[in-house]
Amino acid sequence: MRQIIMFICGCLLSLLTANVYAQNISVRGVVLDDMNEPLPGANVYIKGTSKGTMTDIDGKFTLQVPNSKSILVISYIGYKDKEITVGKQQDLKVVLESNSELIDEVVIVGFGTQKKINATGSVKTIDNKVFESRPLTDAVQGLQGTIAGLNITNDQGGALGQKMEINIRGIGSIDEGSSSAPLVLIDGMEGDLSTINPNDIENVSVLKDAAAASIYGSRAPFGVILIKTKSGSSRITQVNYTGNVRISNPIKVPQMVDSYTYALMINDAFINAGGGAQFGQGQLDKILQYQRGELPYGIEKVADQNDWTWGQRSFGNTDWYDTYLKKATVSQEHNVSVSGGTDKVNFYFSGNYLDQTGLFNYADEQFQRLSINGKVGVNFNKYVQLVWNSRLVNTENDKPTAMNDLFFHNLGRRSPLMPLYMPNGEYNRESMIPAMKDGGRVNNKNQQLYNQATLTITPIEKWNIHVELNSRLESPRDTRQFKKIQSSLPDGTLQYISVLEGVADKTEVKDNGSFNRQPAAGVSYFEKGNGRVNYFNTNIYTNYDWNIDKHAFGVLLGGQSEYYYTETTRVASDDILLDDKPFLPSGAGTNTMMSDKKGEWSSLGFFGRINYNYDERYMAEVNLRYDGASRFPSNQRWAFFPSFSVGWNIASEPFWESLNEAGFEYLKLRGSYGKLGSQNTTSFYPYYQKMEAKNASLVLGGQQAVSLPMYNPYSVSLTWEKIENMGAALEWGFFKNRFTGTLEWFQRSTKDMVGPSKSLPSIYGASAPKTNNAELRNRGWEFEIGWRDQVNKNFGYGISATFSDYQTEITRYDSPDGKLDGWYSGKKYGDIWGYETIGIAKSDKEMTDYLALHDQSSIGSKWGGGDIMYKDLNNDGRVDKGSETVNDYGDLKVIGNGTPRFAYSFTLDARYKFIDFRAFFQGIGKRDVFFKDSATFFGMVGAWQRSLYTNHLDYFRYAGETLGANMDDPYYGRIRTDRNNSQVCDRFMQNAAYLRLKNLQIGFNLPEYTKLSKYVKRARLYVSGENLFTITKLKIYDPEAVGKTDSAYGPGKTYPMYRVWSIGLDVTF
Repeated sequence: MRQIIMFICGCLLSLLTANVYAQNISVRGVVLDDMNEPLPGANVYIKGTSKGTMTDIDGKFTLQVPNSKSILVISYIGYKDKEITVGKQQDLKVVLESNSELIDEVVIVGFGTQKKINATGSVKTIDNKVFESRPLTDAVQGLQGTIAGLNITNDQGGALGQKMEINIRGIGSIDEGSSSAPLVLIDGMEGDLSTINPNDIENVSVLKDAAAASIYGSRAPFGVILIKTKSGSSRITQVNYTGNVRISNPIKVPQMVDSYTYALMINDAFINAGGGAQFGQGQLDKILQYQRGELPYGIEKVADQNDWTWGQRSFGNTDWYDTYLKKATVSQEHNVSVSGGTDKVNFYFSGNYLDQTGLFNYADEQFQRLSINGKVGVNFNKYVQLVWNSRLVNTENDKPTAMNDLFFHNLGRRSPLMPLYMPNGEYNRESMIPAMKDGGRVNNKNQQLYNQATLTITPIEKWNIHVELNSRLESPRDTRQFKKIQSSLPDGTLQYISVLEGVADKTEVKDNGSFNRQPAAGVSYFEKGNGRVNYFNTNIYTNYDWNIDKHAFGVLLGGQSEYYYTETTRVASDDILLDDKPFLPSGAGTNTMMSDKKGEWSSLGFFGRINYNYDERYMAEVNLRYDGASRFPSNQRWAFFPSFSVGWNIASEPFWESLNEAGFEYLKLRGSYGKLGSQNTTSFYPYYQKMEAKNASLVLGGQQAVSLPMYNPYSVSLTWEKIENMGAALEWGFFKNRFTGTLEWFQRSTKDMVGPSKSLPSIYGASAPKTNNAELRNRGWEFEIGWRDQVNKNFGYGISATFSDYQTEITRYDSPDGKLDGWYSGKKYGDIWGYETIGIAKSDKEMTDYLALHDQSSIGSKWGGGDIMYKDLNNDGRVDKGSETVNDYGDLKVIGNGTPRFAYSFTLDARYKFIDFRAFFQGIGKRDVFFKDSATFFGMVGAWQRSLYTNHLDYFRYAGETLGANMDDPYYGRIRTDRNNSQVCDRFMQNAAYLRLKNLQIGFNLPEYTKLSKYVKRARLYVSGENLFTITKLKIYDPEAVGKTDSAYGPGKTYPMYRVWSIGLDVTF
């Protein structure tokens, strides 16, 4: 609370700067563009004050000014600002010049800006239009698909509060605990992109290669995302409100078969595997009776037992996805901002509130975010400027304890035979609903306070000295509770049931100090954690630019320091006093656990940059960085990282002059090479020996002894992973920058990547340390193209597209066993090994004849018609996996790759008079997915999996079978409970490529066709939709909700994706 009060007081004090002006001259005028068309909504204000107005629909304005010496500043987005001295004029005609020329475009680079025409690194900048009017949870969602090479994937479906995974140009390291995420800087300070209010963003720049990112050294081995937030300006004060209401509904939800069809299919599966039918005629009759409404309940008392007919003995008919998922849910978001200022002081303040509810019934999920932002800039004089920026973000995510990963696994294999209710009116305990409603909750809160102070001193023109002080204070808090829940037996006796289905009593303390406690039925549990994160960063740098005739030079020198400290205290106990008001008083409860974790790291870096260009025709740039990091031993702590880049503006050559006049104004070729170092690991002390106290299998003095296992040896040579980048690109801007594009090739190699060391003898009792002994390489290309045109004053439009692709290959890895499911030299990241198939045998004879030549006994037995024939690739007469190593893989081969490839997007926007339109398509051109085991076959691999979906009906059946013949071209083989027809193979490799209409919006700009109050300067009513339709061949699941393909519970078992419709208002006063 004290932080909030201090934040608000600071913001209020910064507003105590105002000037009062007399008003005694009335000035009228009209603002036009370079086509002599009026510009509605242009800003007109008195220079040095916050007094001003905006033009109306006809581009006209009226303003009172103090005297004839007053200077008016006229500005409009996309046009150059213009200043006019009033003098004796009272009727002004102001023509603004378009600012669309590429030669004037500026891009943000590390610790500065450059004209795009002179930039030699790979930098892409987009404005805030990609976020406007979209029903986004965070800024990361808005960036997906907008920039070639910026890869954003979703492993958790539509889960509330999730964080999407981000990388630039692919994976950079595969070591456990390493990260390939880019460095995210918000106004120059490291921050969490998912916490920033998208409405506060002015533009986003992505630095992709070493030439652009090397100035940040070891903190940016895999690129940088630079966020520039909105600032105040020396113009009239404006108040803006944007808000929307959203309706979300789940998409691509699996369709379960009805219970009678399910029972028949399960019978087929057991019979085909050589067993007997699982459901007799009596139970089949009850299932049909329940479906017809002749039986009130789908479960009954077991004869002569005080128990119910649980599980497969039930006879209900429940589609669990339909039961659990809401048809729709409503969320809301509101934003308010105030901006303005004078020549001396400018300010921008904003507030954001997001309230999002989940898609599941019985869960009462909620995610909330409240953020307050304030930025004040003060120009003391032409030599000294100060900017203060504060941002406070509170987030809270609340959901049932039962709603963990295992919940989605169990939902995906829930039998339709299980009814929702029991005869006593209670929810069926097998429904998981009692645990969802009454089994306790998980609550995660976090408060982040960002403070930034930037002092800029300009001793002489073009020489600037910058001092930046940044801090981030975080206070994460979380609670996790398991309540005692009960279910009634037929005689009314209460029986405790588990909150997490299928989990035995378990207690585990993880390396990070968190607890993995899963108590048995009838045991309550409460866990509470409090953390603290302090991050401090200082940047001091100076830059100087000068020109000698046609030669332009720029020099930048600086230093950077960072310090990060974290601590977490956690306490937990079983059998707490009060379930409804959980707390942990001293001495209460049993099995009490406590942990206290602390960690810190620091870094120090020195950097420099030299720019040169000749007549904006030939460009060269050198970046140098010398870094030290506390994560490495003292003898390996420091390293030097250089980068070099050059550019050639072909369109500036004399021989291009005729083409320039024909509209081919800008064509640039650039190339770069550079090295960076990576310290991106979750371990703060990777080179320290560690000891962990454990209970020993020994009793001394009547108490269990504590043992300290053998030290794990450490590597004295552990050091930086070295990232080597190279690339080349062609950029163009033709026909007054209406037709733009970039074609780029890149290669990034990670040398000295951390990998496993040689094995030690088992008698030593500890594993060998990791060393820098592996390598990988990313290689790919990017292509961006766009066309934008203003046809006349009423109509303008734009079309743009992005395409990119890359592949990651492990070029060196010490893997003595060479297991196919591990890492080895030559492996492509995402490779999937499996069998190639010939087809499905149409008869027993066809299968017998095939087996006579190609024995499949290593896979299964009791083969027959309808089973899959796997290809004997090595022609040894047997179909097998060998030892599943790179040296002995039998008949296996690489049948696919799970890495998303050929990412693309299309954007179409247009505006006609007061109506604007935008459509954004995004997709993946290639991705192979194999849903292992139950995630593809479900009931086909055992009745305990217990779910079958409608697509599973396409399995081989002879004529005369219960569900009818299906022999011509079935997708699945004979349905079985064994693994004969469920091997990893090309037949069941699914295509997860997709094209999605990610966003569609239509806006109505109200002041342009109706007269609103004089206090309303701009108003826009809009309708926006997210994830509106998808084209994909993927069965069952949404292509963005397949989850991690190496998930313990199988891919696809994640929170569903959702479609969002929103209606919103954007109004400026």
